[in-house]
Amino acid sequence: MSELLHEHGLSKLFSLLLLIFSMSLAVILIIVPSASFQREVESEVKSLALLVDLPQWMEVTNKVTMRYSEHYIQSGIQDGVSDALLPKSSYKIKEIVAKYKGDFILSRVVNNLHILAYQMTYRITILGFWVFLLLPYFIAVIHDGYIERRIKMYEPKQISIKGSRIWTRSIVYIIILVFSYLVIPNFMGVTVAAWFPLIMLMATGYAIKKTISNYMKVA
Repeated sequence: MSELLHEHGLSKLFSLLLLIFSMSLAVILIIVPSASFQREVESEVKSLALLVDLPQWMEVTNKVTMRYSEHYIQSGIQDGVSDALLPKSSYKIKEIVAKYKGDFILSRVVNNLHILAYQMTYRITILGFWVFLLLPYFIAVIHDGYIERRIKMYEPKQISIKGSRIWTRSIVYIIILVFSYLVIPNFMGVTVAAWFPLIMLMATGYAIKKTISNYMKVA
């Protein structure tokens, strides 16, 4: 993993993550209407009920509400965003906005930022929820990968550096995928939105298993 990060460079990885965030933010703030964005987030939250029972769904949604209130509203971030983009006093920016009829655009930007904060809170919470439920799975695949690695140490097969690098590189791709999942609006539909984090985490476990099982063949 360290060799892969050295090969691609942390700065390149962070630059890519920043690009994804910036493009997603631009689409959300400029193109997506607030009412539509809010409906998509509400539908995504409701879609969780397709996979879990009502008590679990209530537990997750209550936790999202509590975290959103504590970390975004009570912390003052929500008011800070509103005050910065919708100044109440006669700041120069307000005069410019009034001149070019940009009041509606700024209101959409502010509303969408609030909704985006809730979306990210929900998706971080749901990832934590699934990681906890999948702990036995992660333990099993990591153990399975370790056993496979031990077996391959005694196999007469030729060392496959290319195969090992592919699976190691997949970890970086997964980091990008997880980050993208947090910030990109839901365009996949209700059913896919419900299954996506679960499938992504299971694929992550498989990639970790293959990375472990192939790592010693490069060493």
